[in-house]
Formats: sequence, structure tokens, C-alpha cells
Amino acid sequence: MRILILLPLLLAAVAAAARAAGSSNAPFRPPPRVLMDPPAWYSPAHFKLMGKPQSGEWMAAHPEPAQSFQDYVALKPNLPTQERHTLYLSAVGPIAATDRERLATLREFLELYYTLPVRMGPDLGLKDVTSRDREVFDQKTVRQYLTEDILHQVLMPAVPRDAYCLQGVTMEDLYPEPSWNYVFGQAMLTHRVGIYSLVRFYPAFWGRKDDDASRKRGLLRSLQTLVHETGHMFGVAHCQKYECVMNGSNSLQESDRRPIHLCPECLRKFRWNIGFDIVNRYEALKAFYEKQALTAQAEWIELRLRECRESPATKGG
Repeated sequence: MRILILLPLLLAAVAAAARAAGSSNAPFRPPPRVLMDPPAWYSPAHFKLMGKPQSGEWMAAHPEPAQSFQDYVALKPNLPTQERHTLYLSAVGPIAATDRERLATLREFLELYYTLPVRMGPDLGLKDVTSRDREVFDQKTVRQYLTEDILHQVLMPAVPRDAYCLQGVTMEDLYPEPSWNYVFGQAMLTHRVGIYSLVRFYPAFWGRKDDDASRKRGLLRSLQTLVHETGHMFGVAHCQKYECVMNGSNSLQESDRRPIHLCPECLRKFRWNIGFDIVNRYEALKAFYEKQALTAQAEWIELRLRECRESPATKGG
């Protein structure tokens, strides 16, 4: 499952977060007049509409009201300001050299994706965090850590003053309460913190062969999860209209079917909130995908760039 927050709780938390983190400080960027943007920037030509949810999928298991662009604006979500516009990533728990390299790649991608500065926070430990041992498919026993303890005891005291949010990334397995088998992550939007585990994305957890294909798949899963969860920090709910990185998912299999891209509606929400230039953002992401040999993602971005460039730019924000 992508995140342990259902939409009604999410909307209430976002509104509270806006009040808690509100500042008289000026916005980090001038708010763009998105309704004057070129229509091609939000063209649905290269996106798929969501089909009817199948049994076991997120939308079937967790019915949620849709969030339109107008709904999002009316929510008055927290906006980056001059005082608080930096996203922070911290390693939580033991981290190997290979995983630290992955974390550096995540930091780079998150900065390109949301066009805000991303800094590495201090490494944080798991001392005194409640844990348990649990069997996985009767094959091995893994140590799992309670997310509530990590959020309250580890992350909340570590939030920097200039942080828009602090995301903890761990290679340890997580659980939110005794009745759950595991969870990929959990967030507290009112306190601008979240904890996410990447350990199940890589073959070592499952005792499988580690090769180039599995490492690339693990990287893509990690990138998708991080931008999805960070997207919730901006008040964007699960997307229900298009196949989109902001779709909810109940399993790795469902998540793997979703793209890493923002659909037209979600793209408009983030541009309104953050104020990025859509073409410049696409260009930066294309270069990243090419560097990481994520060929399909780079080719998709090129299609969108051609579409966006064909329409004359409208200077509206």
C-alpha cells in the first residue's frame, strides 16, 4: 500500500498542516496563473483514463471522493514560502554504502521532480523504537519497526526550521499496528513528517538474484514511492481520473502498473502550488531518466516535450 492515510483524514490533516505551518512569509515563487497556461501543457493525449477498479485494487478497497483542481485550491494547502521551502531526506536506521548511493539518487530526483531544494538531513537511529519479529512467507524472520514510534520519537524532533517536510527513508521493514502484516510507509501531515521503507523493492529481501534488471526495477519503485508520498505533503490526494503517480495502490504489482508521471490534473495542482516551469521541469527529468537508463520514461517525456513546445507559450505566470 502506498500510504497509510485515507482521503478524509488526509484532507483534514492538510488543512491543519496549512494552519500549523502557516507563515506570513512571502511565497517561494509567485503563484502562477495556471488558467492562462497553454492548453497543451495539460493535454490528456499521452495519458490513460483509469478503468473500473478490479477486486483487491486500491480504489475498490478504499472508496474515496475525487479531488478536482478546484477542490484542491479550495482546500488551501500549505504552500512553500521563503522561510520553509526545503525538502529534507534522512536515512533512518542502518544504511549500507549501496543504499546511501541510492539515497543520493533519490535526493537528486526529488529535487528535479518538485523543483524545490532537497537536502540530506542527519542520519537517525531506531533506538527505543518498538519492534517485532515476523515471518515472511514462512521462509525467514524479519525485524519490523513501528511507524508511529518513528514518526513521533525519531522524526518530529528532527524537523529543521526551514523544512517544508522531512521524509525518513529506511531499509528496515515497517508495520503501523499489530494487526497489519507490514506497510510501505506512513505520514503525519500536520507535523510534515513521513517514514518510508524501500527494503521490499529490492531482491535481497525476497532472497532472489540481484541483477541489473532487478536493481533498475527497485530504483524505479523507490522513485515512484518517494514522489507519491511527498506529493501527499502538498495536499494532493489519490488521483482517480488518470493513470498517474498519485494513484493509490494496494500492492507492488498494482504499483508497478502505474506510471511515474503526473497526469494533467495533478500536474496543474503542483504547478499552482509550487510555481515551476513545466517545460524546464520536463527537460530536467528527461536528462535524469537518460542518465539512469530509464529509457521508457525518457521517451515518454520527449513526447510530452514535443506536445508542449508545439503550442505557443502564454505568459500568464
